[in-house]
Amino acid sequence: MMKDTFRIASICALALGLALPLFAQEGWHFTLQPEESRFTVDVGRAGFLKVFGHDHLVEIRGFTGEVDWQPAAPETSSIRIDLDATSLTVVDEESDEEVLAQIQTDMEAKALDVDNYPQIFFVSEELTLSEAKGDARRGRVTGQITLRAVTKTVTIPLTLTVSEESLRAQGKFQIKGSDFGIAPISAAGGSVKTKDQLELTFDLIGARE
Repeated sequence: MMKDTFRIASICALALGLALPLFAQEGWHFTLQPEESRFTVDVGRAGFLKVFGHDHLVEIRGFTGEVDWQPAAPETSSIRIDLDATSLTVVDEESDEEVLAQIQTDMEAKALDVDNYPQIFFVSEELTLSEAKGDARRGRVTGQITLRAVTKTVTIPLTLTVSEESLRAQGKFQIKGSDFGIAPISAAGGSVKTKDQLELTFDLIGARE
Protein backbone atom coordinates (compact mmCIF):
# COMPACT_ATOMS: atom_id res chain seq x y z
CA MET A 1 0.00 0.00 0.00
CA MET A 2 2.78 2.39 0.91
CA LYS A 3 4.61 1.55 -2.31
CA ASP A 4 1.48 2.33 -4.34
CA THR A 5 1.04 5.64 -2.53
CA PHE A 6 4.68 6.54 -3.18
CA ARG A 7 4.31 5.61 -6.86
CA ILE A 8 1.21 7.77 -7.27
CA ALA A 9 2.88 10.69 -5.51
CA SER A 10 5.93 10.36 -7.75
CA ILE A 11 3.79 10.37 -10.89
CA CYS A 12 1.90 13.46 -9.71
CA ALA A 13 5.14 15.26 -8.89
CA LEU A 14 6.57 14.40 -12.31
CA ALA A 15 3.42 15.61 -14.07
CA LEU A 16 3.43 18.82 -12.08
CA GLY A 17 7.12 19.34 -12.82
CA LEU A 18 6.46 19.01 -16.55
CA ALA A 19 3.40 21.26 -16.46
CA LEU A 20 4.96 24.16 -14.55
CA PRO A 21 7.62 25.04 -17.18
CA LEU A 22 4.96 24.93 -19.89
CA PHE A 23 2.72 27.26 -17.89
CA ALA A 24 5.61 29.62 -17.14
CA GLN A 25 6.39 29.92 -20.85
CA GLU A 26 2.82 30.77 -21.84
CA GLY A 27 2.76 34.01 -23.84
CA TRP A 28 1.01 37.28 -23.16
CA HIS A 29 -1.49 38.34 -25.82
CA PHE A 30 -1.85 42.07 -26.47
CA THR A 31 -4.45 43.75 -28.69
CA LEU A 32 -3.59 47.15 -30.18
CA GLN A 33 -5.77 50.09 -29.17
CA PRO A 34 -6.15 52.52 -32.14
CA GLU A 35 -7.92 55.14 -30.04
CA GLU A 36 -4.85 55.41 -27.78
CA SER A 37 -2.26 55.04 -30.54
CA ARG A 38 -0.85 57.26 -33.27
CA PHE A 39 0.20 56.08 -36.74
CA THR A 40 1.14 58.58 -39.46
CA VAL A 41 2.69 58.84 -42.92
CA ASP A 42 4.78 61.87 -43.88
CA VAL A 43 4.30 62.57 -47.60
CA GLY A 44 7.06 64.89 -48.81
CA ARG A 45 7.12 66.97 -51.98
CA ALA A 46 9.60 66.94 -54.84
CA GLY A 47 9.98 68.75 -58.13
CA PHE A 48 11.12 72.07 -59.52
CA LEU A 49 8.42 74.10 -57.72
CA LYS A 50 8.45 72.18 -54.46
CA VAL A 51 9.33 75.37 -52.55
CA PHE A 52 5.80 76.59 -53.27
CA GLY A 53 4.25 73.52 -51.74
CA HIS A 54 4.59 71.80 -48.41
CA ASP A 55 4.59 68.32 -47.03
CA HIS A 56 1.40 66.57 -46.04
CA LEU A 57 0.74 64.39 -43.04
CA VAL A 58 -1.52 61.37 -43.39
CA GLU A 59 -3.07 59.78 -40.31
CA ILE A 60 -3.83 56.06 -40.28
CA ARG A 61 -6.98 55.99 -38.20
CA GLY A 62 -8.28 52.48 -38.74
CA PHE A 63 -6.22 49.43 -37.87
CA THR A 64 -6.20 46.31 -35.77
CA GLY A 65 -3.23 44.41 -34.44
CA GLU A 66 -2.03 41.69 -32.14
CA VAL A 67 1.24 41.02 -30.35
CA ASP A 68 1.98 37.59 -28.92
CA TRP A 69 4.70 38.36 -26.38
CA GLN A 70 6.85 35.59 -24.93
CA PRO A 71 8.28 36.82 -21.59
CA ALA A 72 10.73 33.92 -21.32
CA ALA A 73 12.00 34.33 -24.90
CA PRO A 74 11.08 37.84 -26.21
CA GLU A 75 12.71 37.33 -29.61
CA THR A 76 10.23 34.56 -30.41
CA SER A 77 7.35 37.03 -30.04
CA SER A 78 5.20 37.88 -33.07
CA ILE A 79 3.42 40.99 -34.37
CA ARG A 80 0.60 41.38 -36.88
CA ILE A 81 -1.06 44.63 -37.96
CA ASP A 82 -3.96 45.06 -40.41
CA LEU A 83 -4.53 48.58 -41.74
CA ASP A 84 -7.74 49.84 -43.29
CA ALA A 85 -6.52 51.73 -46.38
CA THR A 86 -9.78 53.68 -46.54
CA SER A 87 -9.01 55.15 -43.11
CA LEU A 88 -5.91 57.05 -44.25
CA THR A 89 -6.77 60.72 -43.87
CA VAL A 90 -4.81 63.77 -45.01
CA VAL A 91 -4.45 66.35 -42.23
CA ASP A 92 -3.12 69.74 -43.24
CA GLU A 93 -3.80 73.08 -41.57
CA GLU A 94 -2.17 75.02 -44.42
CA SER A 95 -4.50 73.86 -47.20
CA ASP A 96 -8.14 74.85 -47.65
CA GLU A 97 -10.94 72.30 -47.69
CA GLU A 98 -11.12 72.09 -51.49
CA VAL A 99 -7.40 71.35 -51.82
CA LEU A 100 -7.56 68.81 -49.00
CA ALA A 101 -10.50 67.06 -50.62
CA GLN A 102 -8.61 66.80 -53.91
CA ILE A 103 -5.49 65.44 -52.23
CA GLN A 104 -7.61 62.91 -50.32
CA THR A 105 -9.33 61.80 -53.53
CA ASP A 106 -6.03 61.43 -55.40
CA MET A 107 -4.49 59.46 -52.55
CA GLU A 108 -7.42 57.04 -52.34
CA ALA A 109 -7.99 56.60 -56.08
CA LYS A 110 -4.52 57.01 -57.63
CA ALA A 111 -1.99 56.14 -54.96
CA LEU A 112 -3.71 53.48 -52.85
CA ASP A 113 -6.51 52.36 -55.18
CA VAL A 114 -8.61 51.54 -52.13
CA ASP A 115 -11.49 50.14 -54.16
CA ASN A 116 -9.31 47.24 -55.26
CA TYR A 117 -6.88 47.10 -52.33
CA PRO A 118 -8.74 48.10 -49.15
CA GLN A 119 -6.32 46.42 -46.72
CA ILE A 120 -2.62 46.78 -45.87
CA PHE A 121 -0.92 44.06 -43.82
CA PHE A 122 2.24 43.66 -41.78
CA VAL A 123 3.34 40.29 -40.39
CA SER A 124 6.57 39.93 -38.43
CA GLU A 125 9.13 37.24 -39.20
CA GLU A 126 12.05 38.06 -36.94
CA LEU A 127 12.48 40.17 -33.82
CA THR A 128 15.87 41.28 -32.49
CA LEU A 129 16.00 43.03 -29.11
CA SER A 130 18.61 44.44 -26.78
CA GLU A 131 18.77 43.74 -23.08
CA ALA A 132 15.88 45.29 -21.19
CA LYS A 133 16.33 48.61 -19.42
CA GLY A 134 13.42 48.60 -17.04
CA ASP A 135 10.44 47.57 -19.16
CA ALA A 136 11.92 48.97 -22.42
CA ARG A 137 13.92 47.22 -25.11
CA ARG A 138 15.37 48.65 -28.33
CA GLY A 139 15.62 46.49 -31.40
CA ARG A 140 14.42 45.70 -34.90
CA VAL A 141 11.51 43.78 -36.32
CA THR A 142 11.73 42.29 -39.81
CA GLY A 143 8.55 41.30 -41.58
CA GLN A 144 6.37 41.42 -44.67
CA ILE A 145 4.31 44.44 -45.72
CA THR A 146 1.56 43.79 -48.26
CA LEU A 147 0.29 46.91 -50.03
CA ARG A 148 -1.66 46.96 -53.29
CA ALA A 149 -1.18 43.16 -53.47
CA VAL A 150 2.61 43.60 -53.47
CA THR A 151 4.57 42.04 -50.61
CA LYS A 152 7.99 43.34 -49.57
CA THR A 153 10.33 42.64 -46.68
CA VAL A 154 11.07 45.58 -44.37
CA THR A 155 13.20 45.98 -41.26
CA ILE A 156 11.83 48.45 -38.73
CA PRO A 157 13.78 49.90 -35.79
CA LEU A 158 11.60 50.17 -32.71
CA THR A 159 11.43 50.49 -28.96
CA LEU A 160 9.18 48.07 -27.10
CA THR A 161 7.98 48.78 -23.58
CA VAL A 162 6.21 45.80 -22.08
CA SER A 163 4.56 45.21 -18.73
CA GLU A 164 2.13 42.54 -17.60
CA GLU A 165 -0.80 44.81 -18.46
CA SER A 166 0.25 46.87 -21.49
CA LEU A 167 2.61 47.15 -24.43
CA ARG A 168 3.94 50.19 -26.29
CA ALA A 169 5.78 50.08 -29.64
CA GLN A 170 7.44 53.25 -30.96
CA GLY A 171 9.50 53.83 -34.08
CA LYS A 172 9.95 55.30 -37.52
CA PHE A 173 10.81 53.77 -40.90
CA GLN A 174 10.73 54.49 -44.63
CA ILE A 175 9.35 52.70 -47.66
CA LYS A 176 9.39 53.57 -51.36
CA GLY A 177 5.99 53.95 -52.96
CA SER A 178 7.34 52.71 -56.28
CA ASP A 179 8.19 49.35 -54.66
CA PHE A 180 4.44 48.83 -54.24
CA GLY A 181 3.32 50.26 -57.56
CA ILE A 182 2.40 53.67 -56.14
CA ALA A 183 3.04 56.46 -58.63
CA PRO A 184 3.79 59.96 -57.29
CA ILE A 185 0.82 62.32 -57.30
CA SER A 186 1.53 65.38 -59.46
CA ALA A 187 0.27 68.96 -59.42
CA ALA A 188 1.08 72.22 -61.18
CA GLY A 189 1.58 70.49 -64.50
CA GLY A 190 3.97 67.99 -62.98
CA SER A 191 6.27 70.65 -61.51
CA VAL A 192 5.30 69.57 -58.00
CA LYS A 193 4.79 65.93 -57.06
CA THR A 194 4.99 63.70 -54.01
CA LYS A 195 8.29 62.07 -53.14
CA ASP A 196 8.76 58.38 -53.75
CA GLN A 197 10.00 57.83 -50.19
CA LEU A 198 7.33 57.78 -47.51
CA GLU A 199 8.13 58.02 -43.80
CA LEU A 200 5.91 56.17 -41.35
CA THR A 201 5.92 57.00 -37.64
CA PHE A 202 4.13 54.92 -35.04
CA ASP A 203 3.36 55.03 -31.35
CA LEU A 204 1.18 51.98 -30.75
CA ILE A 205 -0.47 51.00 -27.49
CA GLY A 206 -1.60 47.46 -26.73
CA ALA A 207 -3.69 46.11 -23.88
CA ARG A 208 -3.28 42.60 -22.55
CA GLU A 209 -6.28 40.34 -22.88
